[in-house]
Amino acid sequence: MTTTLASTDEKTSQSSDPPNIRVSRRSRPTAGEESAAGTRFFLPKGSANADKLELGRELSSEGEARVEALKLGVTYYGVQEWRPVADLAGKNPELKREPVSRKRVE
Repeated sequence: MTTTLASTDEKTSQSSDPPNIRVSRRSRPTAGEESAAGTRFFLPKGSANADKLELGRELSSEGEARVEALKLGVTYYGVQEWRPVADLAGKNPELKREPVSRKRVE
């Protein structure tokens, strides 16, 4: 009987130990990954109103656009530029898009 109690105690002590669970953490995205690839950020022109969209100064990142827009009390614009590409390889032609990459103005 003593052996049975010892094995029961062993099982109890093993089950009370927390299971080995691996928690994977994702690293924080870099500034370039934070916003969509190929997006350019602008403040509105000084004379811009709600009816007409006019792009003013371009900023290098979304973070910078947020800060400047907050300082000025205005909104900011994120613009993506795409190039249409015809894919004629398959039986049915497809119209696809690819992002246009430009050097950022700083």
